[in-house]
Amino acid sequence: MTTVVRDQKWLESRLKLVWQRGFHDMIPQNEVLIRYGRAARTRLGSIRMSPDKKVSKILLNRLFQNLEIPLEVIDLTIAHELVHYFHGFSSPFEQKFYSPHAGGIVDRELKERGFSRELTFQKRWTKTHWPHVLRAHALSTSTSRVPRPRRLVRSGRPDE
Repeated sequence: MTTVVRDQKWLESRLKLVWQRGFHDMIPQNEVLIRYGRAARTRLGSIRMSPDKKVSKILLNRLFQNLEIPLEVIDLTIAHELVHYFHGFSSPFEQKFYSPHAGGIVDRELKERGFSRELTFQKRWTKTHWPHVLRAHALSTSTSRVPRPRRLVRSGRPDE
């Protein structure tokens, strides 16, 4: 029995597979790269564009290297970031919406592109299993972050 190593090459193959499966009709406007980012409690993935707009980089949570994370969760996270890319967030495409998650647009697009099963699975899995993964890897599930103080907003009236 061979053990799969979730290294950079594996990650690139997952991007290619997800792209071919659900985004085969979309042509990239710049280079799209993928790599692992930092381990995080709440962020499964993100996408950023280089200042020169030549590269868009998808970053996945480093915890995804662990074999305990199901492929459906990883593939859906990649697909989620590709939706942002094609909606014009962190890409050269024209931005289609004011906000990247406006009105559930990402989930709607994922369903239209055939990722309904993975979407349902990921929502259920992250709710029931993600806290255990975080504890196993010593990432607290509590929200012990100290809130930042609110900024005072001045109304512009002379008596303030």
